[in-house]
Amino acid sequence: MQLVGLALLFFVISFGFEERTATTISAFDPHAFVMVLGGSLAAVMVSSSAITTLRTAMCVRELVPGLGTLGKSTAALEAERTKITELWLDGRRSQAVDLAEKSGQPVLRRMLQLVLGRAQVETTQAAFTELRHAEISRWQPAIGNWEILARLAPSFGMVGTITGMIQMFQKMGGDSASLGSALSLALVATLYGVAFGAGVAGPIGHYLRNLLDERLGAIERCEKSVGELVARAGRDSSMVGG
Repeated sequence: MQLVGLALLFFVISFGFEERTATTISAFDPHAFVMVLGGSLAAVMVSSSAITTLRTAMCVRELVPGLGTLGKSTAALEAERTKITELWLDGRRSQAVDLAEKSGQPVLRRMLQLVLGRAQVETTQAAFTELRHAEISRWQPAIGNWEILARLAPSFGMVGTITGMIQMFQKMGGDSASLGSALSLALVATLYGVAFGAGVAGPIGHYLRNLLDERLGAIERCEKSVGELVARAGRDSSMVGG
């Protein structure tokens, strides 16, 4: 993946020196668009594995209502954790176990295993630390890529601007009437880079970071529920024994 990214980066720089035939300014400049988008994609590919690159792209679906998985999964986890806790505290433990076993959330199944085994605090902490690390390992690299794009996109906009200005300087001895238009076209790349970094990649990275924080918070509440249920089971056993 790194070699593909380097090849794409070389293409983007080479493309920057291609002849720009447009002479009128418009909101869409395909040359600048390719420079910014291609350069940003190259940066992601150079710094990531193939699976991380794919996950970075797939993160866009988290922005589409009904298609996202992280936020939906976190909401389901929280709802099922609350229901399982209520069932357990009400004495309907068989129903709580059945709900956890049928759940698509590995965190909840692990939670009930710890409760049924009356796990010690250290065992519970170790188990949930592993669960949190698994979530971070899955989502953090892709989120980090979006945060990287927010910082690098303006730089690739500058690459497009610099290559455009080099071409402009090369033509300064010719038709000077087109220099203003050529400079404006070159600066469009910087505009695209800043807009993509500050208006697209940055907000996406921030949004995904919040989703991950919510997921980790839900897992932490599951850990606290284990402690509460194990303590409750211990008190019930003491009362029976007494």
